[in-house]
Amino acid sequence: MALIEKIDFLTKIAVSNFKRLNFPLKISYAVTYSCNLKCKMCNMWKKPGLHEELKTKEIEEFFKRANRFNWIGITGGEAFLRTDLPEIVDILLFYSIKLDAIHFATNGQLKDRIINLTRHIRQKNKKLKIVYTISIDGPAILHDEIRGINGTWQNAFSTFKSLKEIDLVKPQFGFTLSAHNMDKFQDTFISLKNVYPELRFDDMTVNVFQRSNIYYGNQEMELLDKDRASKEIRKIMEMDKEPFSVNNFLRRTYLKLYLKYINTHKCPLKCQALSSTCFLDPYGNLFPCPIYNKKLLNIRDLKESFINIWNSNNAKSLSYECSHYMCPSCWSPCDAYSAIGGSLSEAFLTK
Repeated sequence: MALIEKIDFLTKIAVSNFKRLNFPLKISYAVTYSCNLKCKMCNMWKKPGLHEELKTKEIEEFFKRANRFNWIGITGGEAFLRTDLPEIVDILLFYSIKLDAIHFATNGQLKDRIINLTRHIRQKNKKLKIVYTISIDGPAILHDEIRGINGTWQNAFSTFKSLKEIDLVKPQFGFTLSAHNMDKFQDTFISLKNVYPELRFDDMTVNVFQRSNIYYGNQEMELLDKDRASKEIRKIMEMDKEPFSVNNFLRRTYLKLYLKYINTHKCPLKCQALSSTCFLDPYGNLFPCPIYNKKLLNIRDLKESFINIWNSNNAKSLSYECSHYMCPSCWSPCDAYSAIGGSLSEAFLTK
């Protein structure tokens, strides 16, 4: 089955270059907004718990009706704070008949839960691609300062190293460029390589600070200084001399196109939100992405097959808005990578 799922995944990417998909390739699901850190560039940890998170039964009912995702991204908050995450993942594995990969975004603090769940998934499915992005935003002292709690760098690194020892698991460090670590990517990379000499650029992803009212809750924070950010992005790109890999290609293209986005604040490629991707929040609200505050529906109200909702006039209208600059127009990797996959010819020609 693994080969069939891979072929379906690649076919959908190819089709997304020409038209809106009949069923989304990927869903990003924030299972909780609770977080155990206090990051300076994100106010998610300040969010009051005003709503009730989806229960496992409600999650199951949705994925019964929406069972053809090829890629599922699990995020938060800190996803591993949910003690029922193994049950949630079991639901995803059982119902998602086309699933090729599952991705976890984590701050890496809850190592035992992360390793235990990873081994559990591997026992359930020997071939599923498991990807982790573990936040590292500077050398140890700076990272801990940005994240608001001492010891977070060491915990994150320890989690990364343990995941490296599990077959068919790809852990990578996620560096978020912000006003708090400008000019510090090189120091960050060196600090990691000093303790893990095998480190390659393929083990890194780079994100640039984004604002979002519905997700990060940081809409009032200042944007990055355009000149300083452009200079740092170019420095990162100059450091990257490794051969082609999918991760290297996506990171390089994302950064190259961010140099355009930082001047225009318009998505440099056709956005795939509600065309090949969607975002589910902890309370059941389905949005085009974590940035655009226009809800398609709450899945608690879903009484039919999700494919009918996905192909409704309302969903198509929202998809049109996202692809025609009628939304906030972000360039965050969560959606930028899907945009790159949906515009491959333009991405390969990016200078």
